Amino acid sequence: MKSLRGRFIKTTILMAIISTALVVFVTLLLLFVFSVCEPYGFERIWIGINSMKAESHGDGHYFMGYIVLWAILAVGMVLLTCTFLSAKLSRDMLKAIKELRQAAENIKEGNLNFEVMACKDQELNDLCNSFDEIRKQLKANAEKELRSKEERNMLMANLSHDMRTPITTIKGYLEGIKDGVANSPEKLDKYLDTIYSKAIVLQKLVDNMAEYSELELGKMQYAFEFVNITELLNSLGEDYKTEVQEQGLEMKVSILSEELTVVGDKSKLKRVFDNLVSNAIKYNKEEGTISISMEKERNGALICISDTGKGIKEKDINKVFDGFYRGDAARSNIKGNGLGLGISKQIIESHHGKIWIKSEENVGTEVFIYLPLRSY
Repeated sequence: MKSLRGRFIKTTILMAIISTALVVFVTLLLLFVFSVCEPYGFERIWIGINSMKAESHGDGHYFMGYIVLWAILAVGMVLLTCTFLSAKLSRDMLKAIKELRQAAENIKEGNLNFEVMACKDQELNDLCNSFDEIRKQLKANAEKELRSKEERNMLMANLSHDMRTPITTIKGYLEGIKDGVANSPEKLDKYLDTIYSKAIVLQKLVDNMAEYSELELGKMQYAFEFVNITELLNSLGEDYKTEVQEQGLEMKVSILSEELTVVGDKSKLKRVFDNLVSNAIKYNKEEGTISISMEKERNGALICISDTGKGIKEKDINKVFDGFYRGDAARSNIKGNGLGLGISKQIIESHHGKIWIKSEENVGTEVFIYLPLRSY
């Protein structure tokens, strides 16, 4: 690719060379014409050059006419040469400037679906590339804003859907208590237990939203400490043992006996593990199995929480960590606003870890978490 500065220098040199050549050519041409057309032309030219006083030889009138003609032709040739070469150079420059102007007009009108073409000159091409990078960045920001808007709309729809059922249930049971339907201690206790469980569901929805908002705004606070991840996972298995049995499921716990320690926020990590086990229970099939395992992998702990449930479609694997992903939940009896895995991913990444999923539809899902061990 050519340099614009180099083209300027080249054009200037060409102007000088071509202009000089044309002046020499015109001079020789006129001298030849004068020497042929005028009597004793060559001798008169020689005398005129030596004396520079053509009037003294009586032919000044003719000689000066040729000099004027030579000057006009020489200046005309130089001007034509400069104009032609300058026009050629400016045409390329104006083409690039016109394209940049059109690009600016497109951006002003909100049209970002175009491409700024490359230019022949290095400097102008760099400018075009920079302008196109600005366009791409603006387009990416616009697409991101559009996705955020769609996610916010989806969030409102999901929250409305998920909150309507517990609120309706709470309202119905409270009306029953108020109207005296719960006319026995046993029935009243049943009503209150139902109201309490639905209130817990609402609290989890609010907690999810609060945590997700904090993460999105970068305001999530962490209390990092040394966490015995072996002990935390063993206690996790004990905490969910009763609930898993009540759901008619089987739990398998295979935790490395060696105590592994990570640097992390214990409550946040437990929040992640609780969410994954809750999903494994929620999306499992009847008489299914939930497994919690951990092994040492290089300088970290590799944790796997799996189920034998409905699994995830292959096309949805890359979407499960989106903030508002629900999959087919809206068409099933499974509730959930889809915030859990999005929150889990950001928490794990804040611990310099990794989280990924392997799943096969109608077979089950495995969620893997890798956390680096503390450095000694």
